[in-house]
Amino acid sequence: MAQQPSDKNKQASKNASRPVGQGAKRTAPSKASKRSSSTLLTWGAIGLVLVIVVVLLVVKFAGGGSTTTSGTGSSVAPQSLVDQVTKIPASVYDTVGVTSPATPVSKPVEVKGQPALTFPDASGAAKPGVLYIGAEYCPYCAAERWPMIAALSRFGSFANLSVTQSSATDVYPNTPTFSFFKASATSSYLVFKGVEQYSNVADASGGYKVLEQLTPAQVKLISKYDTAKYLPGASPGSIPFISIGNRFLVAGASYSPAILSGLTRSEIAAGLSDPTNPATQAIVSTANYLTASICQITNQQPGSVCTSKGVQAANKSMGLSS
Repeated sequence: MAQQPSDKNKQASKNASRPVGQGAKRTAPSKASKRSSSTLLTWGAIGLVLVIVVVLLVVKFAGGGSTTTSGTGSSVAPQSLVDQVTKIPASVYDTVGVTSPATPVSKPVEVKGQPALTFPDASGAAKPGVLYIGAEYCPYCAAERWPMIAALSRFGSFANLSVTQSSATDVYPNTPTFSFFKASATSSYLVFKGVEQYSNVADASGGYKVLEQLTPAQVKLISKYDTAKYLPGASPGSIPFISIGNRFLVAGASYSPAILSGLTRSEIAAGLSDPTNPATQAIVSTANYLTASICQITNQQPGSVCTSKGVQAANKSMGLSS
């Protein structure tokens, strides 16, 4: 049976998940200087174009064709990489179930009797809501995004995912991951909102650059649920914070980011087709727990996912009925 992370790891999660200087403002980029209109402009422009072409080619071949997102420490995720995470074979989910021998995996916490969390879809209709709040610098958020993306992709599809890594100066430095900043998800069953409050880029105050502000409704929600009352044993205020319809909650990573240490993003993604891979077992076990939780708010739809062997294993472990 899955175990909860140790108190030591939870305290580390709390410390690592609180940005230094939360009120720090993002530094605006300086304006480009004006160019001369002398007769040398033409040759200068040609030289500049050649330099830009060379730089773009270097970025393309060094970064797998990704393009940096201005002002953040993230870049556009290559589709081939996204496909490996969002199209994990059903056989891998079913073989792994909730088995992760190399590192313990914790379950989402079930809460009962709470108002359902819903968000309007594109047509304005209310649908079950899944809310994620995190930050790009946070190594625990970095670990949790892998199974979050995998689980949510079983209910729909993502667009505009970015790749990034956690802070180089935090615990589990440079944990490879994705970012939900400017990403969107489309689903017939639910509405997902992903909020990345801070980047992994340091600002002048010693904190991290602000990416997104919480809405008043989001502040109210996490002020109520990201507490010891609903998350016993967790560190209040921890990120990532996830609410699955206000029926299931996650605070901090479901497994230790240490299992990803020393691996590249491509190695992690490629390993998701191997159910014996230790990192895959942690990610897929977590994804099955998250999927089982989501099925509880989507009325067990889609049936092919919610009745699968891996999800049923998570249901049994969590004491849920399918």
